[in-house]
Amino acid sequence: MTRMTRIGHLMTPAPTTIRATTTVAEAAGLMAARGLRHLPVTDDAGQLVGIVSDRDLRGPLGGGAPAPTAAVSTLMATELVTARPEEELGAVARKIVDRRIGAVPIVDEGGGLQGIVSYVDVLRRLADDAEADARAVERMD
Repeated sequence: MTRMTRIGHLMTPAPTTIRATTTVAEAAGLMAARGLRHLPVTDDAGQLVGIVSDRDLRGPLGGGAPAPTAAVSTLMATELVTARPEEELGAVARKIVDRRIGAVPIVDEGGGLQGIVSYVDVLRRLADDAEADARAVERMD
């Protein structure tokens, strides 16, 4: 029987976050310094209110980048695709594919941010599982 992977096992717990008042320049600097592509935006209580990606900070296609002094609240995504830690890997992977997003914030039942899972995390796990399956088949032959 195949053991299903819960997304909580793959998430980066307690991810780096910013506030809605953080400037574009501050967010970009933080992303560059920490090698991040997504920053969850939380309020003072740790509730998820948005997410900013490196693409958001570069500006729309063909348009200019947002002003460095603008608050991230002016460009963050607020209609969020989230998951709960107990959701299965496949269900979260489907959300990423269907919605064409790069990361899914993981929240508790009250909307508190618990972690984040990127498409790279999902692909890495799927690749590891595929390699393990191939080795198992090879041993059986």
